[in-house]
Amino acid sequence: MISYRAVQTAISVGVLLAISMTSAVAQSPTPTTTVGQPATPTQARPLSRVVTMTYLKSEPTRLALLERYIRANWFEMDAAAVEQGLFVSYEWVDTGTDSADWNAIVIVTYNDEKGFEGIEARWAPIRSSHKEVFPDGLTIRELGRVVETKTLFERAPFITKQSKTIAK
Repeated sequence: MISYRAVQTAISVGVLLAISMTSAVAQSPTPTTTVGQPATPTQARPLSRVVTMTYLKSEPTRLALLERYIRANWFEMDAAAVEQGLFVSYEWVDTGTDSADWNAIVIVTYNDEKGFEGIEARWAPIRSSHKEVFPDGLTIRELGRVVETKTLFERAPFITKQSKTIAK
């Protein structure tokens, strides 16, 4: 025979479990969307997206000049591509020195795992309409060269600069 005390303890434990589960569900974060991504349940979001890293080596003392060239040419086209939704972002990072095998990287993040192949046909008009600019009167060959390009896969969930919040 089960004692009254055992039944009372079992009921108390059950109530505490129910309260704790309800509290945990209430405190769980609600799904959010990244800026620029509509929240539609039928829209399939990619599980990965391509990030290309193009490693560059400037000629001695020409890193800043190479950056100006890249911004005036590559990034002008990239800005149009981002505006048209062809890819997510582009960015320049560098080492600030002339040493090593490379000293700058151009990073481009595409919308999905297809990368450039997925936008190539829509990129062509952007490329063909761009007129090369020589901010310092020098060609890219006089400023530096592409050393290597690497293709990486960023896995979901994606964090973009637009979706990060800064605590104030």
